[in-house]
Amino acid sequence: MKIAVCSKNEGLKALVDERFGRADKFVIYDVETKDVKTIENSAKNEGVGAGGQAVKNLYDNNVEVAIVPQLGPKAVDAFKAFEIKVYSLGESKTVEEAIEKYKNGDLKELKMDEIKGKGGLRRA
Repeated sequence: MKIAVCSKNEGLKALVDERFGRADKFVIYDVETKDVKTIENSAKNEGVGAGGQAVKNLYDNNVEVAIVPQLGPKAVDAFKAFEIKVYSLGESKTVEEAIEKYKNGDLKELKMDEIKGKGGLRRA
């Protein structure tokens, strides 16, 4: 299973980015192999719909779980469409901390149906 976290730079020690659709990068961690890769967020400079495009990028990289700070309405729709589970970043400061909290069951899963129609989710 692959987990993605919004990040400002590369690797597990990277600081998390407080944005989703406009995040600089995504760190992707493979739970089974422990492989870590960082991808650029190709959607970050989109005029509109950056969140939806960012979700598509995660889907194309076989991500099954995303840990996010906040979401716009297009990202909510895309996460639902691509069936990627979403968890609140909470108070995590680094990518590694966010992943450890997820693995320990300390992050709240966000249900897209519960936030649909509310204009997205601010500060998850």
